[in-house]
Amino acid sequence: MARPATIAVAALIGLLLAGCTGGGFGQTGVSLPTGASDGLQTVSDAADALDVHRSSASQNAKAAIGATDAIGSFARDVSHAERLLSVSRTGPRGAAAAHPLSEDWTAGGKRIVSGSYLRLQRGFGSVTEFCQSSAGFGAAGIPSLDVAFGWQSGAFSGGARTTDGRGSATWSANAAGEIVEGAIGALSLKRAAGGSTCPLMAPAFLLDGADATDAFSIPVSVVFHRGQLASLNVVNGTFANGESLDVTSSTSRHSVVVNGLIRQGRTRLATFRTNAAGDGTLTITSSGAQYVVADWIVVSI
Repeated sequence: MARPATIAVAALIGLLLAGCTGGGFGQTGVSLPTGASDGLQTVSDAADALDVHRSSASQNAKAAIGATDAIGSFARDVSHAERLLSVSRTGPRGAAAAHPLSEDWTAGGKRIVSGSYLRLQRGFGSVTEFCQSSAGFGAAGIPSLDVAFGWQSGAFSGGARTTDGRGSATWSANAAGEIVEGAIGALSLKRAAGGSTCPLMAPAFLLDGADATDAFSIPVSVVFHRGQLASLNVVNGTFANGESLDVTSSTSRHSVVVNGLIRQGRTRLATFRTNAAGDGTLTITSSGAQYVVADWIVVSI
């Protein structure tokens, strides 16, 4: 009667030995999958995938913030200039038009530190040539991305302001320059050599402290009516890192809505939506994260 017991013990030992030649034993004595050969995802694989997703979302956010600031820096300059012209008795004509229309610095406790230069040349009929240069950055940066964003750019030549005699003015130009990234607290603004005449032969303002840049070229048209923005349009603004930008405008209940779409190839990176003053929200497509846009510049999350 001892023989069946002996066979049972031998069978159990055989099963244990077979288990040892496969995966190892866990704390419960159950063989664990190796992951490399069974196609199952391990905890380490899942963590790596999450890191990649977070990295991709961060890169998308950085690209989108840069693109928003690129068009925003031009829009805020010409908006300020048009407000000045709308209350001027002489407008852009006469000797005063040969001098800078505006050269402004903002600093201290402001959310945006910037310097800008805009010059109107003498006009020909309803068309006045202009050149513009600016640089600036968000003072607080974006702590969640551990980056401060800025720009150094302008419409150095070929800009035109066209009026219709009925209170409307259209600013058209190709805005070009660089989006800048740097460590929070590292960016600083300085006056550069550009100025005194159009076309500008050099930038009027530059930034120090940049870790990375992304060059851009944006064909833009901004329409104002009696000093207030009526529309802002961009078709296929391009960036050296592969992003593209399109902007359209609409009027709803007598208020202007500006919508921007930022892509990387065919992939939608983000959208932004602002009012006529440049206040609104930037939304990242992949993560749903939203950032505050104030005076055309992304200032916080």
